[in-house]
Amino acid sequence: MANEGDKKRFLCYELGLLSLKAALSTRNSEAPVYMKGIEFHQRKKEKEIFRGVLGKLEEMYAKGCVTEVQHVNFIAVTADEVSNAIGESLHKGRFRIGVMQKLINLHLKYLWVAGYIKEPPHCPIDGIIRDKARIQYDWTTNDSIDDYRQAIADLKSKTNGRSLSVWELEVFRRKDEIQ
Repeated sequence: MANEGDKKRFLCYELGLLSLKAALSTRNSEAPVYMKGIEFHQRKKEKEIFRGVLGKLEEMYAKGCVTEVQHVNFIAVTADEVSNAIGESLHKGRFRIGVMQKLINLHLKYLWVAGYIKEPPHCPIDGIIRDKARIQYDWTTNDSIDDYRQAIADLKSKTNGRSLSVWELEVFRRKDEIQ
């Protein structure tokens, strides 16, 4: 019989892969994550940094309730830390706030839905949610924590009193998902 700790470790790691793939695939040729010329096989240090971010995130949220202020601060501080650690590999030397919020919020969504953490304060803001809510926020290019805060405020005005996480889970649908 499998150990519950091993199952959780495995699932968290795999959810991390999904989170990283979604956040690092901006599909915006004008705003890639990595600078030109950095090949996939050259990203060992970057992968370690990102795995460290996810591990820190999992540990922080497993301890209990994280306030919205702490959450937003974590996004901003972590974007700066990643930029400082691997800026030489990043487009324009920076890991943008929009990409960081997508990584953090998506990973938290996965952990929450899997039952590993309590409901997170925010939801991932991507093109699907931006368009569904009819707000102005381009996660692929945004590098302003104030613009992120405004996007969150704009989203909250669309939820009819539901939490952002619950609202997003209810309305998120991919184009190819059967309704």
